[in-house]
Amino acid sequence: MAWQQALAQWLGWAALVTCLAASGGAGAQPKASPAVAQADTSQERQRLLAQQLAPTDPARFAWGRAAEAVGQGADAIYLRLALLDDWLRALEGGPAPAGGNVEAAIAHGRELDPYFLERRARAVWPAILRAQQLRAEWDRDGPEVPRPPELDALGAELVQEGPGLWVRRAQDGRHRGLYLWLGVRNGLAEPLPLPEFALQLGRPGLQPAAPLMQCALPRYSTRQWVPPQSTQHYLCSVVEGGYGLPPAGVSWLAQMGHWFSQGAALQTVIPQHDQALSRTARILVQVDNPAVDNFLRGARESTEKQQQQLQQEQAQAAAAAAASAKKAREATPARRSGDSLPLWLKRLAFLGGVVGALVLYGLLAHHVSVAVASGVLWVGLAIPSAIVLRSIWTMGGTDGWGKLGAIIMSGAAIAAPFGGTLAAYTVYKLVVSAQARRKAILFLLGVIVVIVLNALERWLFW
Repeated sequence: MAWQQALAQWLGWAALVTCLAASGGAGAQPKASPAVAQADTSQERQRLLAQQLAPTDPARFAWGRAAEAVGQGADAIYLRLALLDDWLRALEGGPAPAGGNVEAAIAHGRELDPYFLERRARAVWPAILRAQQLRAEWDRDGPEVPRPPELDALGAELVQEGPGLWVRRAQDGRHRGLYLWLGVRNGLAEPLPLPEFALQLGRPGLQPAAPLMQCALPRYSTRQWVPPQSTQHYLCSVVEGGYGLPPAGVSWLAQMGHWFSQGAALQTVIPQHDQALSRTARILVQVDNPAVDNFLRGARESTEKQQQQLQQEQAQAAAAAAASAKKAREATPARRSGDSLPLWLKRLAFLGGVVGALVLYGLLAHHVSVAVASGVLWVGLAIPSAIVLRSIWTMGGTDGWGKLGAIIMSGAAIAAPFGGTLAAYTVYKLVVSAQARRKAILFLLGVIVVIVLNALERWLFW
């Protein structure tokens, strides 16, 4: 019957939980404590905080990478703000700050306003360009420059007119594009982030003499900043349709020479988005620093050693747990022989216990009273339910989804004595009371009628 199947399923589930709880202590493996990993991370952070920052060292910006590598994301942000403040102070001509360590720089970064630094970063570029501290240089009388790989696909349409100057002409002689290999000189003591920019030929305040050329790093180049007191080359280009292209048949080299003779000069135009503080910070972090590389190498080696140590501890713990389990099995031969019982015999014993409990309930209810029989059965089910309930919350793994499963099993263990007693009372009434049997038969007939009508409705109208 349905109530017997439900009761058998519940008792089987309770027995499974009991077995798992009993075997959990012997089979559990002690986990390695994360104290070693936390101590290692704390040690790396202390090493980082103690690093000295030279105010005049252009490679100091790379320490932000080290802060991120040891898992200190917030420290990396504050450190970059402090270093950007020093960078802007140097570009503005202010006095160099006193030297200090990374910890002092992070503390200073917490006091800075990023919005105010953004405004300063946007204002510093025009001053740098006006002072010619970032200057575009093209030697039209210098040595030959190899053609960049980006221009190989243009084929015969590309003609070199001068050192680092190529013109693309159509078959009718029209200019279809101009390409200039341009050097950018940083005359400051600080690196300047310059991933891309525009080039204008003309005089300040007057109409430009040539089209605006877009300049970008050559192919396969990853360094987006111009080192201090050095020159970095960019490939500038303008395509057909730009303002100021000379007519067909006119040499572009001669045209540029004419403009230079009238006082025109190459002017660098920085796009607005390249002045943003966040992009400046990302580019400056890429500055090479051997000290940072050594620090990251040491942190990586320390992490690898820590992982090896954890693996060794886990292997030792697993071996100890296996030895303990083996000793426990050898010390309890009766349990080992019981575990070897066939499945059908276990199910037969389980069903025999259920039938015996029902027979005992019927005898007590018939010869004593239903209340006494129900009380005895409730106590008999409540004792193993309490044991199972205690085992659920003491065998570990009660966090996350494990906690949800423990709550569900706990609810089942609490409801089991009440459900079992109600099921036994129902069975007893069906056996001894003809009226109860008639009600049960009518109830089952009603259920069958509802199922049949539902099936007919689906068959006729769906």
